Amino acid sequence: MKIKSIVSEQGNTLLVTIGVVAGLLVLLGTSVDYSRQISREAQRSRKSALAMEIADGHLEMLFSNWRNIYRNTWTASSSGSGGTDYSVLGTNYFFTTTWNPGPAPTPMASVSPSVTPPPIATPAPSIFPTETGYTLDQYRIQAVDPMVSLDADGLAQKETSFGSGTFTPLSPASAPPAAYGPNKWQYSYYYLASVDVTVPTSTGNVTAKVRRVFEKKFDNPWTFAFLFMDDLEFNPTTAFTVNGPVHTNGSLYIGTSNFTTTSTVSYSSEYVNGYSAADTFHTSTAAPPNFAKSDPALALSDMPPSQLSPYLPFGWNLKLANADGSANNDSYHELIEQAAGTPDPLSEIRLYNQACYRILIDSSNNITITKKDGSNVTGGTYNTITAAITTNQAIMDQREVSPSGGSAYVRLATLDVSQIRSAAEAGNLPGWNGVLYIADTSTHNTNITSKIGGTGTTVTTTERAIRLINGYRLPQVSANTNNIEGMTLVSANPIYIKGNYNTSTGSADSVASNTAVYPSTAGTYTTPTGSGYTRKLAAVIGDSINVLSPAWSDFNSTLSISNRTASNVTINAALVGGIVPSSGGNYSGGGENFIRLLEDWKQNTFCYYGSIVELFVSKQGTGPWTGAGNNYKAPWIAKYYWDPRFADNTLTTWQSGPPGNMQIAAYLQQQRWYQVY
Repeated sequence: MKIKSIVSEQGNTLLVTIGVVAGLLVLLGTSVDYSRQISREAQRSRKSALAMEIADGHLEMLFSNWRNIYRNTWTASSSGSGGTDYSVLGTNYFFTTTWNPGPAPTPMASVSPSVTPPPIATPAPSIFPTETGYTLDQYRIQAVDPMVSLDADGLAQKETSFGSGTFTPLSPASAPPAAYGPNKWQYSYYYLASVDVTVPTSTGNVTAKVRRVFEKKFDNPWTFAFLFMDDLEFNPTTAFTVNGPVHTNGSLYIGTSNFTTTSTVSYSSEYVNGYSAADTFHTSTAAPPNFAKSDPALALSDMPPSQLSPYLPFGWNLKLANADGSANNDSYHELIEQAAGTPDPLSEIRLYNQACYRILIDSSNNITITKKDGSNVTGGTYNTITAAITTNQAIMDQREVSPSGGSAYVRLATLDVSQIRSAAEAGNLPGWNGVLYIADTSTHNTNITSKIGGTGTTVTTTERAIRLINGYRLPQVSANTNNIEGMTLVSANPIYIKGNYNTSTGSADSVASNTAVYPSTAGTYTTPTGSGYTRKLAAVIGDSINVLSPAWSDFNSTLSISNRTASNVTINAALVGGIVPSSGGNYSGGGENFIRLLEDWKQNTFCYYGSIVELFVSKQGTGPWTGAGNNYKAPWIAKYYWDPRFADNTLTTWQSGPPGNMQIAAYLQQQRWYQVY
């Protein structure tokens, strides 16, 4: 019995042991299954993330190609619309190597250069080495309406009429409908980029369906108080307030608390609270500037500078525009030049080609005038225009540098704006569209003789420029059923504006006759015009922009700064020109010195209303800013105002800016959205 009992106990123990082991094996199996499940789920999560990364890479490829195709195709209204673009492209301009909905794109007759873009290539799988076995089910760009209306197959639709609620297919050959901003010149076109990426896993496939919206956004440069294509610096030595938006396509450098803005500030490269590495002029410790507040009650600004996509004139890309190796290779300076050869890929956007009259002055002071269609102007119209021009005058510009190293003389052709205005308003300038081009075509940096003031000492000059006088009042002309307001004056040379501009109905450009429109010296001046005058939409566009006060004397230009005392002046116009960048120990002068001065302003007021646009590095006005010595002395009061009339959507005029077309475009991509299966 004892032996039997022992055997029984051992058997029970074995059974218990077997049971425990079996239980452990069950638990182990469950654990293994659970681990495998977790592993599979983790793998699918990793593969899903990988699929989205691959899709993002494909979308970046689509965006770069979409943007480059658009940057190399443009056209513009040459009648002065100021904001309408006609190079809007349909879906069929963005075929890919895997998606061709037809019809085949045909070159647009009005687009220069007139080209058919090739299909957008598919990225090589080797670009994504962690997973080369993926497959694509979609890889395409299609034009869409602003609401991204799609049918069940993901193809673009458009509403038959606004608010109808019924839709029809949007043809691949059709331009998409526009979405408009708060002002009539602000509008965008939208494109949907799609890619479906499938990645294999150990238990099947995962697919990421990823989408982005691409936006081509149009605006005009007058939206900004300051718009720079190059680096923008602000280092004013006294209080300097900007009341409108500021943007640079380059880097933004602000090193002083003297700078204040009451609107947005943006940049495309980087923002530095300090000085550019190219600026060795400033050595003091940088101080924080004063940026705007969304609520004045806030103790600190909540609107610091933000990074935005570049705003390009006409959406034009510099490198692509000059890729043909043509002589038209002066970047945005080309906008104010004549074409150097044919065919001219920039013909539709050159301001020379937009002008109703083109006035060219040769080295012997002979004047040739042509119309917009290229025909010569003769007879009474020729006499009317040439009567407003005085050639072969000279001044000394204390900023410019002569070949011998001293200050340079500048040969001027002076245009009396009042005579052009009178002739235009009287109907004596047939075909008037508000854009006038004038340039001294004698070779820059080549010696030529001229006389101080046109009657004084004969001097030798290497510099050329255009001077505007009596611009106190600008024309308003009813022509071709369009009410053409104001005037845009363009030159490839530096431009000097003498006296008040676009300020009053005065009869002469003198100190005495314009006293009523001078800015207040109390520092609260808020109206830039005299009684009874409404400032016109105006622009002055040149290689560089200089302002001479009504007190300026050509004969005193060679004397010391004590003999060049300024009088108060007001300028009401958009100003477009170039800068001399910081380098070699020199400061560019910054945005605060974009307008170049040559007088002692320390007891006087300079008031500016408009929009400042920097397009290029100056080709002719290349003297560096010095800020001291015999060049100039800064104004006692300098008031810079962005002109809100440039954003007035209630204007009855057909224009959306100064005469002529000068629009900008930005290429944006909105945040992706995706679905994973």
